[in-house]
Amino acid sequence: MTAPDRELPFRRFLRPALCLSLLCLSACPAEGPDSSAARSPQPPELQTIRVGLAIPSYVHAVAWIGHEKKHFEAQGLRTEIKVMGGSAATLRTLIADSIEVGIAGGDAVVKANRAGADLVVVGGLVDRFYHRLVVGKEIKTAEDLRGKSIGLAILGGPQEVAARYALQSCGLTPGKDVKIRSMGREFNRLAALTRGDVAGTVSQTPPSRLAELGLHVLVDLPKHDVRFPYAVVVTRRKFLAEHPERVRAFLRGLTHAIAFYKDEANKAESIEIIGLYLSSSDTKAAADERYRTGGPGMISSPPYPSEEGFRTVLKFLELSDVQPADLLDLRLLDEVTGAAR
Repeated sequence: MTAPDRELPFRRFLRPALCLSLLCLSACPAEGPDSSAARSPQPPELQTIRVGLAIPSYVHAVAWIGHEKKHFEAQGLRTEIKVMGGSAATLRTLIADSIEVGIAGGDAVVKANRAGADLVVVGGLVDRFYHRLVVGKEIKTAEDLRGKSIGLAILGGPQEVAARYALQSCGLTPGKDVKIRSMGREFNRLAALTRGDVAGTVSQTPPSRLAELGLHVLVDLPKHDVRFPYAVVVTRRKFLAEHPERVRAFLRGLTHAIAFYKDEANKAESIEIIGLYLSSSDTKAAADERYRTGGPGMISSPPYPSEEGFRTVLKFLELSDVQPADLLDLRLLDEVTGAAR
């Protein structure tokens, strides 16, 4: 038997075994760099939530901080944040279903519901007056305002409530003793005030900057011990009922953002983030003063509104048939904070 003849039985055995091995290999997925990733569970898709801010300010800015620091994303949300141009505009957009959450004045919520809206407050950012009544150098006392006028951004918002409260606290009757005019943006109002076109305005500008303009604070409302829902978290009752998990996630992200903002160690980074959204010519010293006088120190933590604040609104609007509890639903906030109410 030749050598090739002796190898023949081995080849007959090897050929089927080799074919079987190749068949098994072809049936199994090849291991490669991406194979483990393909088998690992994918992160859940982010849910979009559209947020409207009444105005750009150092308190509303906590939403921007939550967005940039990914506090909302960590809760499964993709946030789209827009400045709406006032509380009334924010709530109109909310009612029209173009946003899911608004951060606006509580007084505007009361007025909207009186007009037929079905809005509900689920949290609160600022539970006191935020603006100061500012006047020119010729105004020495409140009595000097009698017969003159003051300018506001818009009529019907929390600034008007603040202005009316400030005038009443000085013994003046708004509309009778002092006229109130709508004059648009703060820059325009301060310019009008320095020219003498009006005698006063309400402003969040730091006192040192006002002094540079020859202006001064007549009534420092944030120092008054009065509860007022200057900025609340509001949504539609229908959205709350249908998507409680999204509202809960937003409140949880907001709570984390507030904690970050209030931590003094994060001051420089917070101001840097705010600078991305606020077009301002502030120096570093001016930005620091805005942060100190109108920033995280104004924000409630945990972010609860108060019934007392809404009683202030209802008394001011002379509404006796509405109860603060009718406007609030804080169950999800209780879950987020672990509070027992």
